[in-house]
This record gives sequence, C-alpha cells and structure tokens, in this order.
Amino acid sequence: MIRHALYMPSRQLVLNRLLCVLPAVFLARGAEAQQPLPIERPSIGGPLSLEEAVQTGLRESLLLRAAEADVRVAAAETRAARSMTRSQVSATTYLTHGDSANVVGSSPGVTPANLFVVPSRPFADQNLTLMVPLYTGGRLNSLVRAAHEREGAAMSGVAEVEAQTALRIREAYLRALLAGELAKAAKARLDADNALLDTTRAQVDAGKGIEASVRRVEAESADAQRSLTTARNDEAKSLLDLKAAMGVRLDSPVTLSETLTFNAPSGDMQSALKQAAANRPELKANLSRIAAAAAQKSSARSALEPQIYGAAMADGSVSSSRTSGGYTLGITISIPLFDGGQRRAEVERARAMHYRAEAEAREAELRVTKEVQQAWLDVETAAQNYRTGQVALQAAQSAYEVIALRVQNQKAILVEQLDALATLTQARANAGVVLYEHAIAIARLRRAIGKP
Repeated sequence: MIRHALYMPSRQLVLNRLLCVLPAVFLARGAEAQQPLPIERPSIGGPLSLEEAVQTGLRESLLLRAAEADVRVAAAETRAARSMTRSQVSATTYLTHGDSANVVGSSPGVTPANLFVVPSRPFADQNLTLMVPLYTGGRLNSLVRAAHEREGAAMSGVAEVEAQTALRIREAYLRALLAGELAKAAKARLDADNALLDTTRAQVDAGKGIEASVRRVEAESADAQRSLTTARNDEAKSLLDLKAAMGVRLDSPVTLSETLTFNAPSGDMQSALKQAAANRPELKANLSRIAAAAAQKSSARSALEPQIYGAAMADGSVSSSRTSGGYTLGITISIPLFDGGQRRAEVERARAMHYRAEAEAREAELRVTKEVQQAWLDVETAAQNYRTGQVALQAAQSAYEVIALRVQNQKAILVEQLDALATLTQARANAGVVLYEHAIAIARLRRAIGKP
C-alpha cells in the first residue's frame, strides 16, 4: 500500500468533512433512477403497411425493452470490472470512545478496506487510503474481457428479440391478410348465389323453371351468408391478434394497406446458409459467450499467481491528549499457498463452463442450419403450390362460366352450376391460402438467415 499524509487539527473539522461528503453520495445515487414504464398502450389509426406494423411493434415491445435493460446491466458490469484495474481511494472517519484499545475496520463494502488501532481514550481520526494494482497475473484484465464479451452477447440478445418480435408481427399481419382474402372469396360466392337466385326466380316467373330450384338456391345463398359472417369474424379476430402483437390499443382503428402477393426469393439454399452463419444473432451471441468463458477461465488461472498492489495511507488523529498525523507508503505482495483447493476448483469450473459454451454453440449451429433448410424447402413447396393453385383457379373460373352459360341456355341443370360455384369458391380460397403460405415461408426464411 502507499499512504499520503493528511493533518487533522480538530474534531470539528473531522465532523464537518464527514457531513459534507455523505449528502453528496446519497444525492448521486438518487439521480440514477430509471424512468417508469408506460401504463397506457398507444392508439394508432389509418392504413397500416407490413413494415409500419413491424416498426410499431418494435417500438412498443416490452420484451425488447427488457433485453435492452440486460445490455445496460452488462455494460455496468463491464465498467465495474474495468474499475478494478484502476486506482481506488477510500476515506474512513473513526470516532471512538472506550476504556481499552481495540482494532476497528472500515465499513463493509468500502474498498480499499482499512484497519486502525484506536486508543482507550476519546479519539477521532480521518483516514485516506489509496490502492493501485501493479501485477495480478492478468486476472483483472481477463475479468474485463469476460464482462465485455458478456455485454456483446447481451447486445446480440437484443437483435434476437427484435428478430423474433418482427417475425411474430409479420405472421399476425399475414394471417389478417389471409382472413381478408377468405372473406373476399366468401363474399364472391354470396354475390354469385344472389345473382343466380334472381335468375332462377325470373325463370320460374316466366314458366321456365320450378319452385324447388328457387328453394335450392336460397339454401345455398343462406349457407354462403353464414360462411361470409364467419369469415368476417375471423378477419376481425385476426386484426385483434395483430394489434396485440404490436402492443397497441385493441380498439385502434387500423386497416391493412397491403395484399397477399407472390414474391420469389433470390439466391439459393447455400447462399442462405452462408448468410445465416454471418448474420444470426444467436450465433454471434454464442461466439461472445465462448470468448467470455475463455476469459473467465484465464482469470481463474491467474488467481494462482502473486497479487501485487501499491498502497498509500494518510491519517490525521485527534484525541483528548494530543493531535497527530502521518502517512505510509508500501507495496503488498500476496501469494496463495494453500486454500483447500478452492482456486483450482474455480479453474475447473471455468474450464467446464467454457466447454459448455462451445457445446451450446455447436448445437445452435446445427439448429440454425436445419431452420434455414426447412424454411427454404417450405418456400419452394409454397411456390409450387402457388403455381398449381393459379392453374386450378383459372380452370375453375372457366368451368363455372361454361356451366353458367349452359344452364342459362337450358343445356345443363342447376345443380351443375352450384357444384361449379362451390369448386370456384374453394379454388379462390386455396389461392389465398397458398399466397399466405408462401409469404409466411419467406418471412421465416428471412428470420432463419438473420435478415433485419
């Protein structure tokens, strides 16, 4: 240790300095309070695009705020570890009274700590202690590296939460678009049934049909109305799911400004795998955790080395008989000789944690590779289904038009037209479903390869 001299002429001066220091400490700690989280969720309105929904959800996500708080925690731990490599100064005031001499220590948690022998008479002392790490075998620097790498892992964790939140919002948005497409298909069926009902009634009134045909079309129209009501209910609930995923008020008057479209991805599976290896936040976080575990292992090994600190101490004392002061300069060298195996056990623990971090990283690499390959296969399957669905929709549309013309010319019966309409309605719904499946597959592929 190294000590600097400080002369204290009176007890009153000691008390005055103590009263000046303590309020400043408490005020500094009170200024670090965080702002409270909002209680009321925001309300939005008007047309809403997919990317606007994602940005709104990221802005309002409480999970993302929690992940960002983890980064602040890790950054504070890095600063705390770095502070251990610098000089540390503590001030300790002793005010004692007794009938025997004794050893009194500084308050717990204050570093550097101080011990002082106080006399039996009334006594006041102001102590100033400085400690500087000179050599620790790399232990402190390794702790700083470990904390810094954990901070990097926390930052990658934020990116992971962002990606997962964005995917959840995209899926909710696309489900709402699908519900809208299914509602359109149900509305088209109802409109066709109503038009057919008017035509059938006109034929009956003209003596060219029977009343049973009207009743049959009325039944089909009622079923179409039921399907439309259910589809619109599903659409409304899908919008509620989207608003909940975005974190906004559920009564927000939003409308979706986009439609389901087919957009083929660029590149191939191998390029997607390369992008995932470079961009996935989980893989980056695992690399940081491996580096942190390696640094922690190095720090544990360094604890077996000699620990050398420089120190300075200054004291100013006031007692009933005299006033004195002085200083001490020195170097402390501590060498661990026997601790029952504690430090070596900590080295083994750090080595095991490093092995675990590497194993988890390898497992994550396999999982990411599987996710990318599965997502790519889903995209290819959905693309093929889209092309097949378009052919089926065109065929169903043409078939319905031909059957409708034949029924109008009394070349076919009404049941054939109703069957053709049911097939056309199903083809329209299938076309919406395959567009949705392809869009979902694209979104999951983007998530798998780590695109923002």
